[in-house]
Order: sequence, then C-alpha cells, then structure tokens
Amino acid sequence: METTNRVLKWLGECFKVEEDKALHANKLFWMVVLIPLFFIIWISWILTTELITKSLYNPHISAESLAGFVSYYAFPIALLTVPLTLAVMINRFHSSKQKAKSNRLVEQNNTANNFFNHYKYFKDHCIGLEKRFSWVNLRITAELLYKKLFPISSVSNFTTELDKVFVESVFDYYENMILDYQNHIKINGIKTIAQTHNQGEIYEETVECHFLSEPYELDFDLCGISFVKSLKVEEDFKNTLYLTFEIIGGLFCFSGVSNFDEVNDYYYNKFNTMIDRNI
Repeated sequence: METTNRVLKWLGECFKVEEDKALHANKLFWMVVLIPLFFIIWISWILTTELITKSLYNPHISAESLAGFVSYYAFPIALLTVPLTLAVMINRFHSSKQKAKSNRLVEQNNTANNFFNHYKYFKDHCIGLEKRFSWVNLRITAELLYKKLFPISSVSNFTTELDKVFVESVFDYYENMILDYQNHIKINGIKTIAQTHNQGEIYEETVECHFLSEPYELDFDLCGISFVKSLKVEEDFKNTLYLTFEIIGGLFCFSGVSNFDEVNDYYYNKFNTMIDRNI
C-alpha cells in the first residue's frame, strides 16, 4: 500500500503543471515532448532496419530516394506533430495557471491596500474626535479600537461592516458604570443645598442643587477610549453618559462603515431605553 501511494504521488508530481516554475522546469513539459519523440525514433529505427534488410535503404540525395523516404517515413513524420501539439497545450495550461495566480495576487494586494487605507482613515477620524473632545482630555487608541469595531477585517479578508458585538460591550460597560455610581451614592449620599440666584433687578430665584457628598471620579476606559471626569453634582453623571454616547456615536459616523444606519439606530434606541430605565 505504501509503495502504491509513493507511485501515485510520483505520478501526481509528474503530471502536475507548476505555475511557479518556468515552463522548461516542469516535468510534464519534457514528458509530452520526449516520450512521443522516443516513440517516433523507435518506429523510425524499426523502419530503417527493415529497409536495410530488404536492400531498400538508399541514403543519397535524389528525386527517387526522396520520394521513397516520404513514402516509407510518412507515418513517423506525421507523428512529429504530436509532441509539438502537446507542448503547445502544456504551454497554454501553464500560462493559464500563471494568469490565474497573477489575478489572485492582484486581488490579495487590492484587499491589503483597502485594509490599510481603511485603517489609516479610521485613525485620522479618531484624531479628529480627540481634538473635538479635547476639553475632557479624550484619548483614543485607534489600533485597539479598530480591532473591536471590525474584528473580522484583515489584510486577507477586508470588510467595512461594524460588528454589533461592540455595541453590546459598550452597554455592558454602561451597566457597570451605573452600578458603581449608584453604590457610591448609597455609601456617601447626596447633599441638597438651596442656592439663590439673582434674576436681574426684578426678583431672585432659589434653586435646590443636589451635590455629591463625596466627589466621584469617573475613569472611563473602554476598548481604547479613555477620559477622566470629576463629578460633583448629581446631574453630572447623566451629562457624562450623554458625553460618552456622543463620543461613541461619533466613532460610528466614520464614513468607512457600510452598515452605519443599522448600527446607529440600534445604538440610539438601546441607549434611550437604558436612560429611561436607570436615570
């Protein structure tokens, strides 16, 4: 069985057209040329031996000898077209495989270029968001965030579809944020202070302000998005949630997202549901 497998493997190697090698370096090319030529030479040798035996072999140049040569060697001469035809066929197969491989390489190169260009534009987009929210010292790690937004995109499998799993991870983080904040309130409480504000020369207005008994340092750090904000008034937490909503929504506004409407609607509706339920 092992010997049979070796023979089959050897035959497979012999009859394989390898586009990575030059045509003359392919075993099959020499097989289709040399085997028919060997057969033609063998037939010619048999014919020549018979002509010599019958004293019909006349190797000098004359009209009579040429006519006899054509008559006796017509079959071997006709067979000479076989290796030429087979060699042309192998050449076509070889060229076709090289063309197919060239097309694959071009496609792979285009995919890789699209991937790197897409990442470059996303990184520029992140830099723009950092400048827009510089007042909270926003920091975005583009390479980490890109892998979270487009987890299956790569140099060999480029895609512009944003993964909804990232949205789910955002809301898991929101839930933990809300829980930590509520625990802080339970432990430290809220101070309600009445503050009077002048409204011109006509009247004064007294407003109750709800201050945190202990300031809450919110350290937001999610998938490469980070900023720190100190919360002193109860309303600050809700405002910070809307701030993170705007920052992450800004990421979705990247023009390189092909399913923006679907993801943005899902994110918007889920955020409003969370606010109505918890705040």
